[in-house]
Amino acid sequence: MSSASRHLLPARRPAAIALATAALLSSVLCPPPMRAAESTNPAEVKRIADRYALTKARISAMLDQRLRPVPLPANPPNPFYQPPKEVAGTPLTPGGESPDTALIPEAADLSDIDTLRKYAPTLKIGGVLNRNGALYLTLNNTTCKVGDIITVGKRDHPIYLKMLSLSASEFSLGLNDAVLAVPLKK
Repeated sequence: MSSASRHLLPARRPAAIALATAALLSSVLCPPPMRAAESTNPAEVKRIADRYALTKARISAMLDQRLRPVPLPANPPNPFYQPPKEVAGTPLTPGGESPDTALIPEAADLSDIDTLRKYAPTLKIGGVLNRNGALYLTLNNTTCKVGDIITVGKRDHPIYLKMLSLSASEFSLGLNDAVLAVPLKK
């Protein structure tokens, strides 16, 4: 190669790079027009529409409970009551009674005052003590004063009663808003 031809090569190189860059940019920025064969076919359009419908169904399944909640029943069931095994499923009723007339135990609907009346007779009352001018009552072998909590019932389902007042002749127990006065025997 002659020195003149070597001198021309570097001058051509930047022009070639600029031409290649321009061709690449024009192909990216101005794509060639699509032919009918390259456009989306009806099967592809149906597949995309089905997928959109599936996505829309999943979104509505998740949000419908939030946007349109089901109203609560007028008389909801008690979540803290577990019916006996005879009542669950098909009840075994003596005498051929229908399941509609089978008796459900009263324990599910006891009010607070009924609960107090049920457990007050089970307390073992020892007597009244006077310590430093304050009255104490011995219940279930435990010394209690006004304001103390008394635990009654089963170990797996305890009920907490509060001693509200105490005098030499009676004491009162409370459960939520219900109050029961229990006389002391002399």
